[in-house]
Amino acid sequence: MDLVKTFQISAAGLRAQSTRLRVIAENLANAGTTPQAPGGTPYRRKIVTFANVLDRDLGIRKVEVAGVRTDSSPFGKRYDPGHPAADGDGYVQLPNVNGWSK
Repeated sequence: MDLVKTFQISAAGLRAQSTRLRVIAENLANAGTTPQAPGGTPYRRKIVTFANVLDRDLGIRKVEVAGVRTDSSPFGKRYDPGHPAADGDGYVQLPNVNGWSK
């Protein structure tokens, strides 16, 4: 394989992973956020999807970010009746970021 093609494949992988890490950092930064008003929704986790793409000019397959979408899994809940966003039962919705909603 040509050295230029090797660099192109590596650079594409690094770009894709850079996007993934940026989204992970955003998820972690917002993992503890809660709505500030009753009926508000907390932060929704984002998920990066990848695609294997053929670069016809170079004749190689590269990885690219296919998209960044929001996770539709349910929010967590925490009993905190004094919180401004608590519902009638005293529960506050928490972001659906794994590990932080417990």
